[in-house]
Amino acid sequence: MSAIRVKLVRGLSRCPEPHRVVVRGLGLKKTNSTKLLPDTPQTLGMIDKVRYLVTWERVDAAPPLGRKARKQAVAKS
Repeated sequence: MSAIRVKLVRGLSRCPEPHRVVVRGLGLKKTNSTKLLPDTPQTLGMIDKVRYLVTWERVDAAPPLGRKARKQAVAKS
């Protein structure tokens, strides 16, 4: 499974509030901030909604672990 690198290239002023919520959901806060996200249909749908604010690319890195997987890894060690 691959990952997606998302970068916020435009500011959030003058954009609708639902789009700001989506950008925050992607984990982006300031202009030029980047985030490595898992390649899922949900992530691609969020990116499609705010495609005029972000750029993205698929990368051959391991996708980041979710909250549940991180908790299980800590519990095992």
